[in-house]
Amino acid sequence: MVNLADGQDLAAAKAIADCYKNELGFVRRATLEKAISQGRMIVARKREDRSILGFVHFCCTRQGHVSIYEIAVHPNWRGRGLGRILVDAVTNEARKEKIEALRLKCPVDLPANGFYARLGFVRTMVEDGKHRALAVWEKRLPLLKEHGRPCFFVSLTSEAPKIRRVVRLWDASGDPRDPFRHMVFTPLFSTNAAAKLICRLKEERDGVVMFDSGGYHVQMGKTSYEELFDRLLRFYRENDWADWYVLPDHVPRSADSDQEVEFKVRETIGFARLFVRMMPGKFVEKAIGVIHGRTEEQIHRCISEYTRMGIGYVAFGSFGTSGPGGSVNMVSQKSLGLLGMAQGVAHEYGLRLHVFGIGSPNYLTRLAEANIVPDSFDSAGWWKGGGFGYVFTSTRSLRVCYTRRINSTLSRVANCLAADGHSCQFCRELFWLRDSRLHRVMHNLVVTMECVEKLQREG
Repeated sequence: MVNLADGQDLAAAKAIADCYKNELGFVRRATLEKAISQGRMIVARKREDRSILGFVHFCCTRQGHVSIYEIAVHPNWRGRGLGRILVDAVTNEARKEKIEALRLKCPVDLPANGFYARLGFVRTMVEDGKHRALAVWEKRLPLLKEHGRPCFFVSLTSEAPKIRRVVRLWDASGDPRDPFRHMVFTPLFSTNAAAKLICRLKEERDGVVMFDSGGYHVQMGKTSYEELFDRLLRFYRENDWADWYVLPDHVPRSADSDQEVEFKVRETIGFARLFVRMMPGKFVEKAIGVIHGRTEEQIHRCISEYTRMGIGYVAFGSFGTSGPGGSVNMVSQKSLGLLGMAQGVAHEYGLRLHVFGIGSPNYLTRLAEANIVPDSFDSAGWWKGGGFGYVFTSTRSLRVCYTRRINSTLSRVANCLAADGHSCQFCRELFWLRDSRLHRVMHNLVVTMECVEKLQREG
């Protein structure tokens, strides 16, 4: 958890600063006290007891940049990405003030200079300090575009024990970010225990929950579309605690003929209209209509029809598919083109756009390269990828299990993570990623969060 410091944080911040007298020099208590009183100190806390893990002291200057004066993480919590998180928090403060640069000074002989370089700072000069030479670092911050801040909904499994274990591991890691503040799951195909747990997490974390319709299970042949409609209608009527409700959709597959795709598009629109009519009046304000289609006309038709229904949130689901039963989303050039067109039309109509099933950070990169930045998206790829032996980096997914060339693969993982400047509690030892599904799952979640933040920064 990251927020502005208050008076009760002074002693802990001073104690952490005193651990780094060689790096920071002597940091006066009065200096920190003044920073807190003026809202110029951000702290990272443990969620359980709100104890301080690290802090950053900064200032928005009259010269039009943000200066970072001191940044420090408790010695017991170093190497877990907290320094990066604190710098990101200062970046967010700079953006609020429409400031486009961060600056700081660091003694030239400290390893921290490498840290700042990995975060995208550029050394502009070296100047004389009181006791030693100082490297002057600067990072430019292009202002975000209007639709440049996608929200990540974490897709959760249908089983409560697995959810509980993942949440517990994340909280124990000390990472102050909270991926479980935005959650999506499929209630019709989840256990009652899982639904109750997600409801409790929503209350405890002041979270946002999206109910997925379960159209994927129709696609996989596990239920009929008509049965899905009836069950979903009954469940949505009885459970009003979610923030968003995905309407029933008939998911096309790549193997479908053009006639079959058109039939499914018509069914999706028609049944959505009927569903909204059969729900209480204000339900439409929380409904999400699903966009399907193989042509631009079908995409446009979906969006315009949802607009007529009074729906303000739509979701794109028409990726190409592969794998068993067409169960895996594939980001093809054609689907990228349709998604880009859907984004333009949705924003033209004033609608928010969600994207279903982003498999890995590489998918996000491809969307950004195509100038597609959705308002929100969901992903279960971090969980599924880890289960199948894959480790995420910002640019690729590497399989570290069930391969004969395990040593060379782990070496590639190490090189990619070093290039990313990534470190987290779950990959400090590479063999953890090889031997532990849970370490892969949690590492993949951290990398996904980092890539979302990068996309938010760069817009």
